[in-house]
Amino acid sequence: MNGKKEQILVSKSKIIEGTFRLLKLYTFDELTLNEILDEANISKRTFYRYFSNKQDILNYYYDDFITNYRSLESEILHQSSLNGVLGVTLDYFYQNRHYLRLLIKNQKFYLLLEKFNRAAVRIYQSIDAPWHIKAKTPLELTDSLLFIVGGYSNIISSWLTEENPRNPQEIAEHINNIFINVSRNLEL
Repeated sequence: MNGKKEQILVSKSKIIEGTFRLLKLYTFDELTLNEILDEANISKRTFYRYFSNKQDILNYYYDDFITNYRSLESEILHQSSLNGVLGVTLDYFYQNRHYLRLLIKNQKFYLLLEKFNRAAVRIYQSIDAPWHIKAKTPLELTDSLLFIVGGYSNIISSWLTEENPRNPQEIAEHINNIFINVSRNLEL
C-alpha cells in the first residue's frame, strides 16, 4: 500500500475509533462533529475529504464490516457442517462485539442489518457451498435469506448485549439445534 492510501486509512480509522470512544459516553445523536474531530484529533478539512456528515462515519464502518465479513468466505467453505459455518460467522461478530454493542445501544445496529440484507443475496451467491438453499426463484431465495438473516440478527443482537456474552460456539450449537428441531417438526 502506498503512503497516501495508508494515510487515508489512518485518518478514517482515527475518526471511527474516536466516534466509538465517544459512544461509550454519549448517544450518537447527541454527538457533534466537533466532538468527534477533537476526539480523533482530525481537522474538519481532513474529515470532509472522506465523509460528508456524521452518518457517513457509520456507513463507512458498516461497509467495512460487511467487506471483512465477506473475506471469511474461504474459512466458511472449509467447514463441513452448519455448526462450523455458524461458529465462523458468530466468532466474527464476537470479535467486533464492543463496537456492535454500542451500535445496538444507540439503536443504529438495524442500519448495519439493512446494508447486510441488501448484500445478503450477492454474498450468498458468491459462496459456492453444498449447504445452499435450493430456491426455485430469485425471489424465493431473497425471502429465505431475509427470513434467516432476520432471526440470526435478533439472536446476535440479544447475545451481544448480554453482560458477559456466551462463547460463539455455544450460540452456534443452539442455532444448529433450532434448524434440526424445525426440520424434524416439519417432517411430521
